[in-house]
Amino acid sequence: MSTRSKGNIVGLKQSVLRRIQKLHDRRIGAREFVSPSFAVALQDAALVAGRRVGVLADRRGAVVDVVVGDATSLEPPADMRRRVGPGRLGGLRWVHVRLNGQGLTREDLSTLRLLSLDASVAVLAGDVGRMPRVEVAYLLPVNPQGRLWETLPGAHPAALDVRFDEILKDIEGQMGRDAAHLRNGPREGNRAKDAAILVLPVSGRVDVQWETGELRSLCHTADLAVADVVVQRRDRPDPRTLVGRGKLRELTMLGLQKGADLLVFGTALSPSQQRTVARETGVRVVDRNQLILDIFARHARSNEGRLQVELAQLSYNLPRLSEKDDAFSRLTGGIGALGPGETKLETERRRARDRIHLLKSRIKMLSAQRAGRRKRRIRRDVPLVALVGYTNAGKSTLFNTVTGATVPAANRLFATLDPTTRRVRFPNRRDFLLSDTVGFIRDLPDELVGSFRATLEEVETADLLVLVTDAADPHLDEQVSSVRRIIGELGLQDKPTVLALNKRDQVADPQELDHKIMLYGGIPVCGLEPGSLEPLVEKVLVLLGDQASTV
Repeated sequence: MSTRSKGNIVGLKQSVLRRIQKLHDRRIGAREFVSPSFAVALQDAALVAGRRVGVLADRRGAVVDVVVGDATSLEPPADMRRRVGPGRLGGLRWVHVRLNGQGLTREDLSTLRLLSLDASVAVLAGDVGRMPRVEVAYLLPVNPQGRLWETLPGAHPAALDVRFDEILKDIEGQMGRDAAHLRNGPREGNRAKDAAILVLPVSGRVDVQWETGELRSLCHTADLAVADVVVQRRDRPDPRTLVGRGKLRELTMLGLQKGADLLVFGTALSPSQQRTVARETGVRVVDRNQLILDIFARHARSNEGRLQVELAQLSYNLPRLSEKDDAFSRLTGGIGALGPGETKLETERRRARDRIHLLKSRIKMLSAQRAGRRKRRIRRDVPLVALVGYTNAGKSTLFNTVTGATVPAANRLFATLDPTTRRVRFPNRRDFLLSDTVGFIRDLPDELVGSFRATLEEVETADLLVLVTDAADPHLDEQVSSVRRIIGELGLQDKPTVLALNKRDQVADPQELDHKIMLYGGIPVCGLEPGSLEPLVEKVLVLLGDQASTV
């Protein structure tokens, strides 16, 4: 006998199996959590089978799946859809029989959250043919008490004082308003594309406030609304998920309640870790490197910049190509092919490697053209000064003030991606070229360092570096250390460098500014005030060999 029921049906008598099969043809009710007649039918099927039985039902009351367990355990179908859009529940109720008289367990409530169920209904089995009592739980939107769900005391189905359709409408209405508010909150620019839960695994002595603030800034630049931040301290990260299975369940529940459909990790994830976390949570997962790559892709304007971003993204994604679906397991060998041919996964990897090779060739050609321009500059004896520094330190604003250019300058990370060079002229002084370069950030992804080698050549061939820092940033020391470390990794630690303490107007305490000047030996400036830049320009000219006494 064919059956549509799932689970542990082996060994059941045909009469019992037919009773279970008939559940598919019944309706559970659209207005109530479970109709009295269906509760009796489900209880009786479980009692005569001696096994727990559960059903998934849609909002119209139609039975979608019937699942059979054993006497003590029962799991919803593993292939059911786990998540839907923000502000929505899954559209399915899980109604299941408890043979031992026990009501809803913590595991039932966790399943309710993890699968975004409309409700979880436990039918407390009594005697065959007698009306059973039921216990009901449903999810709650964000609330001041921080409660994740509401449970109703055990009662007969007809005696429940809450209507399923009405409470569901109220819950989704509030969740929808919360999700819309999160995406339309106090932000610059357009509505946020997604809402994210930020996950920051830390160990040892780490400045959590700085790392959290930087991750928030990256999300803001990528037009992501931040629903919440979860910081987890572990002596040793979990090799499979970084944060552990229990924390993943917590993140999944938090994301549903906050209307977030994305997890953003504040550290790099290996391909296997990323796949495992996505599989366990049922939501999209992005690590810090991918987030930075996406920001670079949004800001690339020149042909060279776009090629470099594409190369970086392909280098990042190549090891992450896996058999995500059946399409990657099909064989692509055609008529007349010898052997099975390549799998689609292998074909995708080969195409990615071919594209990487092509992009590297094009970038190498552009790099040669750039080298030719540098040779002409050197022959003309025009020195090059490169602005370097932590992202969002104000390099572009300073560049515009000195050169009169109109490079886009915004209070966002990596607002400038493509390098811009302008000639700077002063009366009776030596001309020089000033280059605005891409901002640095701690732990810059290897894919970006490799792909943007041509862009970084502007820094490598500069005669002088101006290290621009944000003097008002409370984490100035980390900024300076990170930039100097990157400069060292590029082999440029011996190049003449001038430190500019930008945004001096935002330092409230003059004594604090004086302390930073003494500590770092920098020149305080304000990128928006031309007069404040005179000492910096004078220092640059002196180091370039121009000894005139006035600017």
